Amino acid sequence: MVESITYREKSILKELIHKYILTANPVGSNQIALNGDIGLKSASVRRIMSGLEEKGFVFQPHTSAGRVPTTAGYRLYVNELMTMDKINPENENEILDSIESSDGDFTLLMKSIAGVLARLSSQLGVIVSPKFEQGVFEKIHIIPVSSDKYMIVISVKDGQVKTIIIEHRQRINQSAIKRTVNKINQRLHGKTLMEIKNHFPDVMSDLKNEESGLVRLFSETAEKLFDFKRYDNYTINGTSNILQKPEFINSEQISTLIELLEDKNIIIHFMGERETPPGIKVTIGDEHLRSEIKECSVITSTYRIGGISGILGIIGPTRMPYQKMIPLIQFTADAITSSLNS
Repeated sequence: MVESITYREKSILKELIHKYILTANPVGSNQIALNGDIGLKSASVRRIMSGLEEKGFVFQPHTSAGRVPTTAGYRLYVNELMTMDKINPENENEILDSIESSDGDFTLLMKSIAGVLARLSSQLGVIVSPKFEQGVFEKIHIIPVSSDKYMIVISVKDGQVKTIIIEHRQRINQSAIKRTVNKINQRLHGKTLMEIKNHFPDVMSDLKNEESGLVRLFSETAEKLFDFKRYDNYTINGTSNILQKPEFINSEQISTLIELLEDKNIIIHFMGERETPPGIKVTIGDEHLRSEIKECSVITSTYRIGGISGILGIIGPTRMPYQKMIPLIQFTADAITSSLNS
């Protein structure tokens, strides 16, 4: 537990963090004393910095060096000391253009958003798709493509569409297909894809002997037919940004981080844990459980497509301009939500 901190200590800590974010070098008392707004001489600043170190907000990398913020120092800064910047209108337009240019293609949207976040933040941009299996079934279409093949098109209320070809030896006329489709759509209305995948045979049990044979076939293949897990995906952009950061000059350290980021299951799980409660979430350094990311900060926000949510954000060193990054992430999440639900 860190101790309480005085108003003067907060002023020194805030100035120290600002300078460290800009330079990536330990900050000495002389540098802070040069700021006329502080109104203190170097010796007084040095004494206050020693107090901050005793309380756990800064540390000295080596003797005679200046100080560097700790996780606790950054946390106090984010929670109490910083003043949030307004996002640049040019950046707003770039984000909105990247959303519009995807033209409803969600895979293209993810690639575009990860790229624009990386460019505007100079960090790693990351976006994880919503869990479409939590989406609500809208309707199913059945389209004959040959004498024994049918195209099944499943639509989700939140915008995703899945198409799959199935084989069915029994020939079915259009009127029988229409009747079957109507029955299926009525029974599945309002259910999530996960519920349908797990309980389709039970929901349709009294119709398993209907004339077309499609209900029976769907019952046998429901786990595959209604499996939207392959749509659970993520996109990362900006690895070169991280490689340029002085914090990651150690090749072993950066390779470990990159290995982590390339593991789909880990990233989707890590980001998914940040969805609740919804909104902005900032985690810093030692607050992370995984050792590979303890030198990093992660800023994320949820976005929504109808009734389901995804998550986007940035990953970078703890030395990042939080007052700029948080508004950037919030605006992007809000813009996606607004665009995809309009």
